[in-house]
Amino acid sequence: MRISEIFYSIQGEGSNLGTPSIFIRLAGCHLRCVWCDSKFTWDMKSGKEMSTIEIIKKIKKYPCKNLVITGGEPLIQQSGIKDLLKKLPEYHVEIETSGSLVPQINELVNQYNCSPKLSNSKNRPIPYQNTLQKFPAEKTWFKFVIDNKKDLTEVKAMIKKCALRQDRIILMPQGISRTELTKKSQWLAEICKKENWRYSTRLHIELWGNKRGV
Repeated sequence: MRISEIFYSIQGEGSNLGTPSIFIRLAGCHLRCVWCDSKFTWDMKSGKEMSTIEIIKKIKKYPCKNLVITGGEPLIQQSGIKDLLKKLPEYHVEIETSGSLVPQINELVNQYNCSPKLSNSKNRPIPYQNTLQKFPAEKTWFKFVIDNKKDLTEVKAMIKKCALRQDRIILMPQGISRTELTKKSQWLAEICKKENWRYSTRLHIELWGNKRGV
Protein backbone atom coordinates (compact mmCIF):
# COMPACT_ATOMS: atom_id res chain seq x y z
CA MET A 1 0.00 0.00 0.00
CA ARG A 2 0.99 3.62 -0.46
CA ILE A 3 1.58 4.99 3.06
CA SER A 4 1.88 8.63 4.09
CA GLU A 5 2.72 7.94 7.72
CA ILE A 6 2.27 5.51 10.60
CA PHE A 7 2.23 6.85 14.14
CA TYR A 8 0.94 6.26 17.67
CA SER A 9 -1.28 8.87 19.34
CA ILE A 10 -4.79 9.25 20.74
CA GLN A 11 -7.95 9.37 18.69
CA GLY A 12 -8.70 13.08 18.44
CA GLU A 13 -12.18 12.99 16.89
CA GLY A 14 -15.46 11.15 16.97
CA SER A 15 -17.04 8.57 19.25
CA ASN A 16 -13.72 7.11 20.46
CA LEU A 17 -12.21 10.47 21.38
CA GLY A 18 -9.19 10.06 23.65
CA THR A 19 -8.55 6.39 22.89
CA PRO A 20 -4.85 5.45 22.43
CA SER A 21 -4.59 4.42 18.78
CA ILE A 22 -2.18 3.41 16.06
CA PHE A 23 -2.76 5.47 12.91
CA ILE A 24 -2.03 4.30 9.39
CA ARG A 25 -2.45 7.25 7.06
CA LEU A 26 -2.80 6.18 3.44
CA ALA A 27 -1.86 8.28 0.43
CA GLY A 28 -4.33 9.38 -2.21
CA CYS A 29 -7.60 11.32 -2.21
CA HIS A 30 -10.07 12.12 -4.96
CA LEU A 31 -11.61 15.03 -3.01
CA ARG A 32 -10.20 18.51 -2.45
CA CYS A 33 -11.64 19.98 0.76
CA VAL A 34 -10.47 23.57 1.12
CA TRP A 35 -9.95 23.22 4.88
CA CYS A 36 -8.19 19.84 4.70
CA ASP A 37 -5.36 19.51 7.24
CA SER A 38 -3.66 16.65 5.39
CA LYS A 39 -3.26 17.96 1.85
CA PHE A 40 0.11 16.22 1.74
CA THR A 41 -1.80 12.96 1.21
CA TRP A 42 -3.74 14.03 -1.88
CA ASP A 43 -1.21 12.83 -4.45
CA MET A 44 -1.29 9.05 -4.82
CA LYS A 45 2.48 9.19 -5.39
CA SER A 46 3.09 10.79 -2.01
CA GLY A 47 4.42 8.77 0.89
CA LYS A 48 6.08 5.44 0.23
CA GLU A 49 5.13 1.94 -0.84
CA MET A 50 5.08 -0.53 2.05
CA SER A 51 4.31 -4.24 2.05
CA THR A 52 1.79 -5.80 4.41
CA ILE A 53 4.67 -7.41 6.32
CA GLU A 54 6.45 -4.06 6.72
CA ILE A 55 3.28 -2.37 8.00
CA ILE A 56 2.55 -5.12 10.52
CA LYS A 57 6.13 -5.06 11.79
CA LYS A 58 5.86 -1.33 12.46
CA ILE A 59 2.48 -1.30 14.18
CA LYS A 60 3.42 -4.24 16.42
CA LYS A 61 5.92 -1.92 18.15
CA TYR A 62 3.10 0.04 19.75
CA PRO A 63 1.31 -0.99 23.00
CA CYS A 64 -2.32 -0.90 21.92
CA LYS A 65 -4.84 -2.74 19.76
CA ASN A 66 -6.95 0.13 18.41
CA LEU A 67 -6.04 0.66 14.77
CA VAL A 68 -7.24 3.71 12.81
CA ILE A 69 -6.83 3.68 9.03
CA THR A 70 -7.17 7.18 7.67
CA GLY A 71 -6.03 9.33 4.76
CA GLY A 72 -6.50 10.92 2.33
CA GLU A 73 -9.33 8.61 1.39
CA PRO A 74 -8.38 5.10 2.55
CA LEU A 75 -11.13 3.32 0.59
CA ILE A 76 -9.18 4.05 -2.59
CA GLN A 77 -6.83 1.27 -1.42
CA GLN A 78 -9.40 -1.28 -0.24
CA SER A 79 -7.59 -4.26 -1.73
CA GLY A 80 -4.48 -3.55 0.31
CA ILE A 81 -6.51 -2.83 3.45
CA LYS A 82 -8.30 -6.16 3.07
CA ASP A 83 -5.03 -8.05 2.83
CA LEU A 84 -3.68 -6.23 5.90
CA LEU A 85 -6.73 -6.68 8.12
CA LYS A 86 -7.01 -10.39 7.41
CA LYS A 87 -3.67 -10.69 9.21
CA LEU A 88 -4.71 -8.54 12.19
CA PRO A 89 -7.83 -10.20 13.66
CA GLU A 90 -6.86 -9.17 17.20
CA TYR A 91 -7.12 -5.44 16.42
CA HIS A 92 -10.14 -3.16 16.76
CA VAL A 93 -10.22 -1.40 13.39
CA GLU A 94 -11.61 2.05 12.61
CA ILE A 95 -11.75 3.36 9.04
CA GLU A 96 -11.96 7.13 8.54
CA THR A 97 -13.63 7.89 5.23
CA SER A 98 -15.53 10.59 3.36
CA GLY A 99 -18.28 8.07 2.59
CA SER A 100 -18.06 8.88 -1.12
CA LEU A 101 -16.90 5.37 -2.11
CA VAL A 102 -18.76 2.11 -1.54
CA PRO A 103 -17.07 -0.02 1.15
CA GLN A 104 -16.08 -3.58 0.23
CA ILE A 105 -14.48 -4.62 3.56
CA ASN A 106 -17.36 -4.42 6.05
CA GLU A 107 -16.69 -7.83 7.55
CA LEU A 108 -13.14 -6.82 8.57
CA VAL A 109 -13.98 -3.39 10.03
CA ASN A 110 -15.26 -2.73 13.55
CA GLN A 111 -16.19 0.90 12.99
CA TYR A 112 -16.50 3.42 10.16
CA ASN A 113 -15.93 7.08 11.01
CA CYS A 114 -17.73 8.48 8.00
CA SER A 115 -17.46 12.21 7.31
CA PRO A 116 -19.69 13.25 4.38
CA LYS A 117 -18.54 16.54 2.89
CA LEU A 118 -20.87 19.51 3.00
CA SER A 119 -20.75 22.40 0.54
CA ASN A 120 -18.40 24.23 2.93
CA SER A 121 -15.68 21.85 1.70
CA LYS A 122 -15.99 23.40 -1.80
CA ASN A 123 -15.99 20.00 -3.50
CA ARG A 124 -18.24 19.30 -6.43
CA PRO A 125 -21.61 17.84 -5.33
CA ILE A 126 -21.24 14.20 -4.26
CA PRO A 127 -24.19 11.77 -4.78
CA TYR A 128 -24.11 10.46 -1.22
CA GLN A 129 -27.50 8.78 -1.54
CA ASN A 130 -25.68 6.14 -3.66
CA THR A 131 -23.00 5.35 -1.06
CA LEU A 132 -23.93 6.15 2.54
CA GLN A 133 -26.58 3.44 2.80
CA LYS A 134 -23.93 0.87 1.84
CA PHE A 135 -22.21 1.43 5.19
CA PRO A 136 -23.46 -0.93 7.94
CA ALA A 137 -25.67 1.13 10.27
CA GLU A 138 -24.53 -0.68 13.41
CA LYS A 139 -20.87 0.04 12.66
CA THR A 140 -20.99 3.58 11.29
CA TRP A 141 -20.86 7.05 12.84
CA PHE A 142 -21.58 10.03 10.57
CA LYS A 143 -19.48 13.05 11.48
CA PHE A 144 -20.20 16.42 9.88
CA VAL A 145 -17.66 19.25 9.82
CA ILE A 146 -19.52 22.46 10.67
CA ASP A 147 -18.20 25.86 9.65
CA ASN A 148 -21.26 28.03 10.36
CA LYS A 149 -24.86 27.70 11.50
CA LYS A 150 -26.16 27.59 7.92
CA ASP A 151 -24.52 24.17 7.53
CA LEU A 152 -27.18 22.65 9.77
CA THR A 153 -29.83 22.91 7.06
CA GLU A 154 -27.63 20.85 4.78
CA VAL A 155 -26.92 18.28 7.50
CA LYS A 156 -30.62 17.75 8.16
CA ALA A 157 -31.34 17.40 4.45
CA MET A 158 -28.64 14.75 4.06
CA ILE A 159 -29.87 12.83 7.10
CA LYS A 160 -33.35 12.71 5.57
CA LYS A 161 -32.27 11.94 2.00
CA CYS A 162 -29.86 9.17 3.01
CA ALA A 163 -31.96 7.81 5.91
CA LEU A 164 -29.17 8.18 8.46
CA ARG A 165 -29.75 7.16 12.07
CA GLN A 166 -30.23 10.17 14.36
CA ASP A 167 -28.34 8.43 17.18
CA ARG A 168 -25.25 8.09 14.94
CA ILE A 169 -24.76 11.77 14.11
CA ILE A 170 -21.72 13.73 15.30
CA LEU A 171 -21.04 17.42 14.71
CA MET A 172 -17.48 18.76 14.82
CA PRO A 173 -16.30 22.37 14.40
CA GLN A 174 -14.19 23.17 11.36
CA GLY A 175 -10.82 24.46 12.47
CA ILE A 176 -7.12 23.72 12.25
CA SER A 177 -6.16 25.97 15.16
CA ARG A 178 -7.20 26.18 18.83
CA THR A 179 -8.59 29.67 18.21
CA GLU A 180 -10.89 28.52 15.39
CA LEU A 181 -12.18 25.59 17.44
CA THR A 182 -12.86 27.74 20.49
CA LYS A 183 -14.89 30.27 18.47
CA LYS A 184 -17.23 27.59 17.17
CA SER A 185 -17.38 25.10 20.03
CA GLN A 186 -19.95 26.67 22.35
CA TRP A 187 -22.69 27.44 19.83
CA LEU A 188 -22.15 24.07 18.14
CA ALA A 189 -22.41 22.24 21.47
CA GLU A 190 -25.73 23.98 22.09
CA ILE A 191 -27.01 22.77 18.71
CA CYS A 192 -26.00 19.21 19.60
CA LYS A 193 -27.94 19.49 22.86
CA LYS A 194 -30.99 20.77 21.01
CA GLU A 195 -30.93 18.06 18.33
CA ASN A 196 -29.70 15.25 20.63
CA TRP A 197 -26.59 14.67 18.49
CA ARG A 198 -23.04 14.06 19.65
CA TYR A 199 -20.44 16.81 19.77
CA SER A 200 -16.79 16.20 18.98
CA THR A 201 -13.89 18.54 19.33
CA ARG A 202 -10.53 17.97 17.59
CA LEU A 203 -8.50 16.93 20.61
CA HIS A 204 -5.20 16.54 18.77
CA ILE A 205 -5.43 20.16 17.57
CA GLU A 206 -6.16 21.36 21.10
CA LEU A 207 -3.24 19.41 22.55
CA TRP A 208 -0.53 19.74 19.90
CA GLY A 209 -1.73 22.13 17.22
CA ASN A 210 -1.87 21.34 13.51
CA LYS A 211 1.09 18.96 13.29
CA ARG A 212 1.80 15.66 11.57
CA GLY A 213 2.27 12.46 13.55
CA VAL A 214 0.10 13.38 16.53
